[in-house]
Amino acid sequence: MAAAGNSSKKISEHLTLSVRTVDNHLQHIYLKLGVRARADLAKALEYEAGRQ
Repeated sequence: MAAAGNSSKKISEHLTLSVRTVDNHLQHIYLKLGVRARADLAKALEYEAGRQ
């Protein structure tokens, strides 16, 4: 959802989580993938999908 451009607020409402929880999860994902922003996340996920 984040890679598709959805805001943390929209994601949190959809998943019934707090915005802070969504942001914390995103930070962990960014660290694991070595990215810094949502746009970079989308690119990294496209690259990973192409490798499989």
